[in-house]
Amino acid sequence: MQIDIVLDSQLPSAQLRELGLLAERHGIHAVWCASYLDGRDPFGNLTELARASSTIRLGPIALSPYELHPFRIAMALLTLNELCPGRAQAIIGGGGEVVMALEIPRTRRVRAVREAIDIVKGATTRRPFSYHGQMYSINDYDPQWITAAAPPAVFAAANRPQMLRMSARAADGIMMSDLSPALARAAVGAVHGHLREFGRDPAAFGFNNFMAWYVYDDLQEARHEARRWIGFRAIFREYMMREFMSADDFAVILEHIPQIYAMAARNAHSVEGLPDRLLDMCVDHLTLTGTTGDMDHVIAHLLELKAAGCTQVSLELKKHQAHGIRLIGERVIPALR
Repeated sequence: MQIDIVLDSQLPSAQLRELGLLAERHGIHAVWCASYLDGRDPFGNLTELARASSTIRLGPIALSPYELHPFRIAMALLTLNELCPGRAQAIIGGGGEVVMALEIPRTRRVRAVREAIDIVKGATTRRPFSYHGQMYSINDYDPQWITAAAPPAVFAAANRPQMLRMSARAADGIMMSDLSPALARAAVGAVHGHLREFGRDPAAFGFNNFMAWYVYDDLQEARHEARRWIGFRAIFREYMMREFMSADDFAVILEHIPQIYAMAARNAHSVEGLPDRLLDMCVDHLTLTGTTGDMDHVIAHLLELKAAGCTQVSLELKKHQAHGIRLIGERVIPALR
């Protein structure tokens, strides 16, 4: 199982370059630049790293056809791919805070993501390329400036059954989000069945699981950060939360969703009227949180994901990114071999 890292698009490109080069030296497979509402453009922000690096893969996470036409995704991916010859990749999904903030109606999400993947994969691998879908079309795309090998992968952001089935038909892999080993195993098994149905080789398909990483020297700081950002994890997904939380406790969480989200901007780690034990429960089950002196449970969780069939795990580094990259390279990657 390979380890990727996810870096915040608020980081300046020079810092992204240095962190990406550090990750490359420590054997990390890929750097993903998150596409956030208040961040820099992820494609532009990766250009310095693309030019300076030599082996690490890189790309944006996650792009939506509701905010960016699939042709524009393909053009941007091809441009980035020229700067890091043959190492650019992308994740396409149907959600995200940008789409929510823009109040774009998300109709026919599975179809939209399917057509976006079809266009991006087609436009980056075939020339000339035309496509006529139910939602998106393109005629005679034939760029003459391409010199690099085709981008290695276009992933779908997928957790639920319909999106998983579509991904098995159209994508090079899936990026799940916050799934426990048990749920990841079920998703991998379902996709394996779909791949066989579509005549595709499961061994050539990628299974990535996104997880938040808060492993710091100071446990109090680590848990503060994990609770502060917990609103951006899967706290609204009942099928995930009910693995470790009662129906009554989950109802309390749902009553406080806006306040939980607001903790990030407030740099807070608690919500009035919400028991701290519920936030701690979410941290313990939906993130990788701990200290450098006690990483056994973190590594054990990653090994469980590997056993469940994950071929990659993407770890989002919010603070102390260089520290996290060194830890991953020196202690996590060797343990997963």
